Amino acid sequence: MNEKNLAGNFKSYINVSPKNNGEKNGSVQEVNPKLLNGEQVVGAAHSVVLLTPLSDRDHGRFGSLFVTNYKLSFVPLERSQDDECSQRNILLGPYDAALTSVGAVWLTDGGPARRRRLMPKGDMPGKVKGLQVICKNMKVLTFSFVNSPIGHGRRVAMALIHHAFPKRHDLLFAFEVKEPYYPTLPSDLNMFIRPGDWKRELERCECPHWRITCINGTSDAFMLTAGETLIVPSSVLDYNLMESARHFRSGRVPVWVWGRPAGAALLRSGELLPTDHSATAESVLLEQVRRSHPKLTPPHVIHLCGTSLAAPAAAGAVLPPLAALQASYNKLVELCTPTTLGGFWVQDSQYYSLMEASRWLRHVARCIAFADDAARHLAGNVTVVLQEGDGVDYCAVVSCLTQLLVDPYFRTISGFQSLIQKEWLALGHPFCDRFGLPRPGNPKDITPKDSSLAQPAPVFALLLDCAWQLLQQFPDRFQYSETYLTTLSDAAHNHLFDTFLFNCPRDRELAVAKNFVQRPVWDWGEQFSEKDKALFYNPFYMSDKPAMTPKQRLSHTSMPSKQSELPRLEPCTSVAGMELWSQCYERWLLPLDAPHAGPVQYHVFNYAVLKEIQRLNEKLSSLSILSNRQSNGDLDAETARPAAVSRFFPFSVSRGEPRSTLDSMQVSLIDASLLLDSQSLLNAPD
Repeated sequence: MNEKNLAGNFKSYINVSPKNNGEKNGSVQEVNPKLLNGEQVVGAAHSVVLLTPLSDRDHGRFGSLFVTNYKLSFVPLERSQDDECSQRNILLGPYDAALTSVGAVWLTDGGPARRRRLMPKGDMPGKVKGLQVICKNMKVLTFSFVNSPIGHGRRVAMALIHHAFPKRHDLLFAFEVKEPYYPTLPSDLNMFIRPGDWKRELERCECPHWRITCINGTSDAFMLTAGETLIVPSSVLDYNLMESARHFRSGRVPVWVWGRPAGAALLRSGELLPTDHSATAESVLLEQVRRSHPKLTPPHVIHLCGTSLAAPAAAGAVLPPLAALQASYNKLVELCTPTTLGGFWVQDSQYYSLMEASRWLRHVARCIAFADDAARHLAGNVTVVLQEGDGVDYCAVVSCLTQLLVDPYFRTISGFQSLIQKEWLALGHPFCDRFGLPRPGNPKDITPKDSSLAQPAPVFALLLDCAWQLLQQFPDRFQYSETYLTTLSDAAHNHLFDTFLFNCPRDRELAVAKNFVQRPVWDWGEQFSEKDKALFYNPFYMSDKPAMTPKQRLSHTSMPSKQSELPRLEPCTSVAGMELWSQCYERWLLPLDAPHAGPVQYHVFNYAVLKEIQRLNEKLSSLSILSNRQSNGDLDAETARPAAVSRFFPFSVSRGEPRSTLDSMQVSLIDASLLLDSQSLLNAPD
């Protein structure tokens, strides 16, 4: 679905044509949104004002608002510099939001201050003056229908609530899109779909004491939420696995996900059920795991949630229940989505207190601490078994982080994408339940028990945040940049792609059997140009440089090496070493998007240097020594100093010189005492 293919399927973006509809305001200018093949407009409002974010004055962009079966789209009547974002998404415009990215909808009185939450099954008032949409990526869109024809606001509100919160899974746009898909995935991307994919990983890790079983793809399957292929100890029979699975939650017996040639392996497992023989079943399987180690070393079991019958942990040393994690994330969202300028400054004056109260960074630090513990044991050639609940949430987070610490392959872009395919898709993370989407299948077949298990929780967001923290601590060890992680965070809520659209591989297979077209998000050319994709790569990346801890980098000492140990990254695990992921969470807060600020300036400079090096190498290879001397002046003349960008590049408002985000009138409305508070984010050292 590249730009060439889309050109014939899109309607004009700003095809302005006056139309007299005889309604409230007489002549109404109308524009049309871009539409994909299969996309239909289900609600529209004209003469709509998109209010300027964090502005106490009722002004903004004038245009039309559309709800389609794919997105919420605001089309301004006239283009301006504000319409040009540094990162251009081929599928979504600067004022568009995929319906599955809509987190909350609020009714307003036409402005940003007074509002009331609009629920999917709630009553709709007869007249809607304004809407405020809080997206899952913390973008806030506020619309006023004061100048719109009568009934337009209510029509859009009803269409948005109906289509953004569908009752059936097959109503999502991925089931309706008619655009053909021609995959151009990287050749080194492992999708972990077929047994051969797992065999390739087993051979890459050089682990001869483990075997592949496909029993989970037969009628004797015992781990229904995982794919057909599992890797288990060579000494375990399929019959023994089936018997033991009855004592583990969701049948999640310990399965192999990574290993090293010396013998240590990383396994994931669900918790034991409170049965009479559960402890015995676990002991039998762990004994088989021990026998898979050449030195017969007993495995180290890490209980991530502290609810295990075998070894309950202290409350402060475990990860929270999913409901508590969701509550923590909600507080983070409140901090990062103020709806008025006054509210922004009030929150800014209490920034660090509110951040600490959310406890989000504590959960991030705890996940990294668990991963560091697991990596330390693996480096010491000790097998690690991660155990948690159904084995599909925190197990996936900590397992991914552990492999990022010990395996350089997963620190590349293709490796990281393969890691997500393995840990989150092949082993069945319930994305529908965690993202708040309807479950696949007939709603009548979903029991009340199933509904109670559909707990929304930002588990995948937790992984991306942890990965970003590691990137900050080891800026030259990862091939991908924070822009890649932020873009992936956005793409996870784009329901055109099937990667994050199902609860388990079986649900995906059933959909494919009904002619569902799979469209993995990893084909980034579907959304971005080569120029935008270039920003996914970290200019500081050095794959062959010995890893060092943050402490060792400060002291310039070399990392002690032991031939018996596995080289690994040793991260800071203290909450004091964690930072707020500003590019992802705060990029829509204009007062913080300062020009010429932030570490992104170094990235932009290094991107320019790398591009110049490539250009010079290409030119030198085609020139002789003599002609090179003659053209020295030309080479130097072509070198241009990279332009300074704003703090949240490439998610800044415009490509041009960043404008001031606060004019004189707005500044005069701010209480100066709020700016002097020691907790203010703007007063914090950069």
